[in-house]
Amino acid sequence: MSVIFSGPLKLKIGKSLILGGLALFLTFSLLPAQELSKLIGPELFQFRNLGPFRAGSWVTCFAVPDSPPEAHLYTFYVGTRNGGVWKTTNNGITFEPVFDTQSHLSIGAIAISSSNPEIVWVGTGEAHNARSSQSGDGVYKSTDGGLTWQNMGLRDSHHIPRIIIHPTSPDIVYVASMGHLFTPNQERGVFKTTDGGKTWEKVLYLGDKIGIIDLAMDPTNPETLYAAAYDKVRLPWHYEAGGPGSGLYKTTDGGKTWQRLKGGFPTGPLGRIGIDIYKKNPRILYAVVEKLRLPTEAEVEAARKAGRPAHPVSVGEVYRTEDGGQSWVKVNSGQEPLASKAPYSFNQIYIDPGNDQVLYITGVTLASSIDGGKTWRDADWPPRTLFRSAFGDVRTLWIDPANPRRILFGSDGGVYVSYDGGRTCHHFYNLPLGEIYALGVDMEEPYNIYAGLQDHDSWKGPSNSWSGVINLSDWVTVGGGDGMYNVVDPTDSRWVYNCREFGDFGRLDQKTGIRKSIQPFRAADKEPYRFNWTPPIHLSPHNSSIVYIGAQCLLRSLNRGDSWEEISPDLTTNDKSKQGGAGYITFCTITTISESPVKPGVIWVGTDDGKVQVTVNGGATWVDCTQALAKAGGPASLWVSRVFASPHEAGTAFVAKSGFRQDDFKPYLFKTRDYGRTWVSISSNLPDSPINVVVQDRKNPDLLFVGTDNGLFISLDGGKNWRPFQSNMPKVKVSDLVIHPRESDLVVGTYGRGIWITNIWPLQELAEEVLLKEAHLFSTRPAVQKQYPVFGNYQLTGDSHLFTPNEPDEVAIFYYLKSDLPVKAKIKIYDLQKNLLKEIEADGKAGLNRVSWDMRKSGEGRAASRVEPGLYLVVLEVGGTKLEQKALISKRISWSIGPNPVVLKSYNLENY
Repeated sequence: MSVIFSGPLKLKIGKSLILGGLALFLTFSLLPAQELSKLIGPELFQFRNLGPFRAGSWVTCFAVPDSPPEAHLYTFYVGTRNGGVWKTTNNGITFEPVFDTQSHLSIGAIAISSSNPEIVWVGTGEAHNARSSQSGDGVYKSTDGGLTWQNMGLRDSHHIPRIIIHPTSPDIVYVASMGHLFTPNQERGVFKTTDGGKTWEKVLYLGDKIGIIDLAMDPTNPETLYAAAYDKVRLPWHYEAGGPGSGLYKTTDGGKTWQRLKGGFPTGPLGRIGIDIYKKNPRILYAVVEKLRLPTEAEVEAARKAGRPAHPVSVGEVYRTEDGGQSWVKVNSGQEPLASKAPYSFNQIYIDPGNDQVLYITGVTLASSIDGGKTWRDADWPPRTLFRSAFGDVRTLWIDPANPRRILFGSDGGVYVSYDGGRTCHHFYNLPLGEIYALGVDMEEPYNIYAGLQDHDSWKGPSNSWSGVINLSDWVTVGGGDGMYNVVDPTDSRWVYNCREFGDFGRLDQKTGIRKSIQPFRAADKEPYRFNWTPPIHLSPHNSSIVYIGAQCLLRSLNRGDSWEEISPDLTTNDKSKQGGAGYITFCTITTISESPVKPGVIWVGTDDGKVQVTVNGGATWVDCTQALAKAGGPASLWVSRVFASPHEAGTAFVAKSGFRQDDFKPYLFKTRDYGRTWVSISSNLPDSPINVVVQDRKNPDLLFVGTDNGLFISLDGGKNWRPFQSNMPKVKVSDLVIHPRESDLVVGTYGRGIWITNIWPLQELAEEVLLKEAHLFSTRPAVQKQYPVFGNYQLTGDSHLFTPNEPDEVAIFYYLKSDLPVKAKIKIYDLQKNLLKEIEADGKAGLNRVSWDMRKSGEGRAASRVEPGLYLVVLEVGGTKLEQKALISKRISWSIGPNPVVLKSYNLENY
């Protein structure tokens, strides 16, 4: 299968039969004579990017060239939260990923030089300060419009909200850095280069805990800049939204000296501040300020009744200056809900370039004012005036200075454009983005994939579609909210168990479309259940009617969720000082659950406060493995991102810990073979990047995969050695992995670029004894022929659609050669009567090689007919060696036409 990008939007399947032996790094300690770096080619395992894309994904910034006129109208760049940088040169008909060769795809800022639009700067690490805001590795520069990039330093800045390029001297650049998200560091503040990024000077530094969240330049005097300082504290269990260090600073000498602005600007504990300059009169500025007030008596009492402490309350205030910041006037009442939702993640203000009375503020909606901020429209959900049909949680905006009615709007739903000032808008759903929390699969034919998405519900889509390509119409929702876990009964895919943020567990009946709540509750006199933001669901591999969910204790249902029992005590540290924190956080919770497929009742649990616990008797007793794990190098307090019970041995399990929330980026990965009494580190040569998921193959115990914040990795020797397994997939955050038990597809959930699939059948058979042979012909995965009921002009036309082709109709044939051979190999296909059906010339290169048989006989001047389902013989002839394997074409499938209604209730007229 040759899967390639055809332009930025379509994945097409090539028709070539042969893909030769190409190199993936692989090490087996028992093969010292081998050239161990050239055994398997990543091009043999190309990924298909399936979606779901229709809902869009979090967009952080835009950049549009000022000139030439055609580029200003049709070219723009899009920065995404975890999906890299995208560029269009045709006003959004197509988008091209221009940053995928880099290792950090979280984008905080993009800037284009006004004097040379080929010069583009990118700041990595989005600065929305969320619990899942990924860090970057500094700033990048392109001098050829995004074709190539060079890292220009500031690697420890981590989160960059703004870059400003001097309007006439492109070597002068200013960068605003928020610094580390969770811990103090010194590479924060405002940085300046005068030599195009070769050297940097820190021109504004307010300490190792205060960053710069916004930066603006006077367009008529580039020596004058304004910087918004942000004093906040984020911990895994608490978000301190502001402090006395937040404020506004001004320089009039290019950063040599700075003045903190007062003159009516608020003081005291302030949160995030957004600023903008009116281009026609740069002495006019507006600032949106998150002001923190003490809770009222009523709010304190409400919090007490809810069993949590009361925290300061955010208030959105808007200020205006007409003298370059020397004096400020609050223009709004402060009673509007401008800070009703997480202002630390929004709070950017924009002035209409042609009218200083027209303002916009990002938030759950795009709030707008037409009277200089005195009154506000759409300050809360739902929007009734502008961008009414767009998805909310608005993160960024660009207003065309030449035509303010042309607006680019970026939200958690992706990119929108309006040409009438926001009255109507168009959604660019053709950006292949999606932030996956967790994956599920069923056992249908073809199987379906289930995914929970950030801010975008839970979705179900096919691994292969009835039309031959997977597009937006193939995906349907199966749950709401921030979609989290979707676990499907492997014996009857009618039943899907899913949840959203902090719980809301439900059982979906896919036959009737009815979802029943199965949320457990404790008695009023007991402490309520604490559920993680991503609360885990797990089905017993021995009985699919047994469901587990994690709170601070482990709950089990024996009847598909109709009733629940607690089968553990509190398995967390139950540290009361880390509970009830501000910032919409629940802590001291279970994050991951895994029951041994080998032995019922052996259940592993991991928590956000570092605990790893195991029971071998179905919950009757528990053993805390945390300290044993710490002896092996797993810090006791670090978040347990995954426990995975081995499908091969009852006492074997894998544990991944993540230091992401402590700005610790080391890979922590461990294995036990004695039920957690002792552990060994198997992180080996993994690069510094937090690990989110680990899986062990069901067939080959030495075959492991891990997903990290910066890509996917493979081990073929049980974790002794690791290599990237990216192929055509970018180095995006991998949040979940599933190996389909029947198809041997590796399904990859990424937090930024949706779902990716490749088949790993030959890797399940690859072992050291195979590599010792001169030649080896692998068994073949059973093939299914697909017949598509597509008639007439069904296909969407035009170029602005995303299509992912199905797997090709083929029998994939893999063989291994120990050494390069001077002759070609031959693959011959026979029926069981030894009639030759097809002969294919193949590579004689060392390593793993791949040949595709299209399940047709050799044609004679025209397309040959497909063979019938059944058994066939595959023969490899190479260097005097002849090897043989059977190939099964198990069936030929098609699809029924259209959805079929189900009668839920009816009325019998005979009773009338």
